[in-house]
Amino acid sequence: MIQSTQVIRSGWCVVGVTGRADGECADALEAILRAAVEANPKVAADFSALDYISSAGIRAVLQAARAAQGRSEFAVCSLSPPVKKVFDMSGLHHVLRIHGELPC
Repeated sequence: MIQSTQVIRSGWCVVGVTGRADGECADALEAILRAAVEANPKVAADFSALDYISSAGIRAVLQAARAAQGRSEFAVCSLSPPVKKVFDMSGLHHVLRIHGELPC
């Protein structure tokens, strides 16, 4: 189960995601991120409170990033240690903008 929050900071829509981004929640995560991308010129996904991400969760993030192309800036920020490990092993830093801290 995931939960999310949204707050605007310095022109960025910061989407805070909490819980587990697994097969059960991947569609919800994608919908949350896509909605933010459609409504805002800059979106930062804050994964500091995300406990786990599966391949389905990664797919959801990649789909949101793809939806942002040409429409808005999209970044993934503040990865929790277990999520950072998955992102590092997956080589996602070649595909996504990943920041250690929020860009705003």
